[in-house]
Amino acid sequence: MDLQPGQNFSITQHRPAPAAVTITLSWEPVSTPLILDSSAFALNAQSKVRSDADFVFYNQLTLPGAGIQRTEDGRTFTVTFAKLPPGIERVVIALTIDQGQQRGQSFGQLSLVRADIRDASNQTSLAVFPLTTKMMPETALIVGEFYLRNDEWKFRAIGQGFVGGLEPLARQYGVDVADDAEATQTPPPAAAPPPSSAPAKPIRLEKITLEKKGSSISLEKKGQGFEDLVINLNWHQGGGGKGFFGRLTGGRKIDLDLGCLFKLRDGRAGAVQALGNSFGNLQHPPYIQLMGDDRSGASALGEFLHINGRQWEQLDRVVIFTLIYEGVPNWAETDAVVTIQTPGQPTLEIRLDSHRNDQRMCALAMLENEKGNIKVTKLVEYFLDHRFMDEAYGFGLRWVAGSKN
Repeated sequence: MDLQPGQNFSITQHRPAPAAVTITLSWEPVSTPLILDSSAFALNAQSKVRSDADFVFYNQLTLPGAGIQRTEDGRTFTVTFAKLPPGIERVVIALTIDQGQQRGQSFGQLSLVRADIRDASNQTSLAVFPLTTKMMPETALIVGEFYLRNDEWKFRAIGQGFVGGLEPLARQYGVDVADDAEATQTPPPAAAPPPSSAPAKPIRLEKITLEKKGSSISLEKKGQGFEDLVINLNWHQGGGGKGFFGRLTGGRKIDLDLGCLFKLRDGRAGAVQALGNSFGNLQHPPYIQLMGDDRSGASALGEFLHINGRQWEQLDRVVIFTLIYEGVPNWAETDAVVTIQTPGQPTLEIRLDSHRNDQRMCALAMLENEKGNIKVTKLVEYFLDHRFMDEAYGFGLRWVAGSKN
């Protein structure tokens, strides 16, 4: 069923009635300079959040109680109705363009935004909302909403543009957003936690894109240190393999891998990667683990590398890389993006915005231990293979031919 703006349908009356639904966002063209962020707002009868915890976005992926969960790549939300807190009557799904106004961008640069609503248990399609956006001058879009009416959950297709980006949209729904000036100040030294009666600190919408090759930012250690760092590599999905590669190779499987070179404080060095089945370990050296290897191209989330932030003191430096294990290199067509997330820190984003199609490996970012802090530097440097990359960054490893089982 295709929806038009303003049209709704009943989820509760669908048979069998879904206990949970997913809503997946996509857009055309898939290759776009726009950096798109999705968010969800859990609202009460007054169309406001009860607190900032009711705002689900790239720095806060789950509603308390898990009634709303956002995937790391922001394409999909899962809404479990029985887990929504009492008093929540609407769940608004929005899409915004990061720094859209500053860059002179708008949804008019896309031709279409699509929302696909499915039963979360079996992925049966319930409805699709295709929205033409060609003439939209706005940088924020209210896609649709789940709403409760007479004990019945429904979905309404909205497709309404909103002036401004994520910050004014969040403020409209009652989220306490920190001012930009405050967000860019150097954080003060860690202090004792405030008493429970103290007012909550405002939500920080910080997401930092490292624009230029060689640009750096330092994530400062707070309190007991860092929690797990989650590094995600994502690129356009589709075709027989991942992303545009599927089309370029006539549907043949393409395997794009995420990995890293590491050096510990005690001098030990090595690699974590699917090649050679060197998946690492989070609880023991090297305190880095690759979370599986998707060789089918079926995952919409890309690949993930985790670093045990509680053991960051044991690490000296890490180079995050990706390689094309199978297929013809065509980096320009991937529109790949790397995100680095850890609780209490701004989300960092690195895009592959320069390309060398004669090379099979790309060093994405360097993470360095500087007095316990994490200095992140954008690399985006291309190499023929591991040996040349190792020579460039001085890890001193010995390399032999390897394969994946």
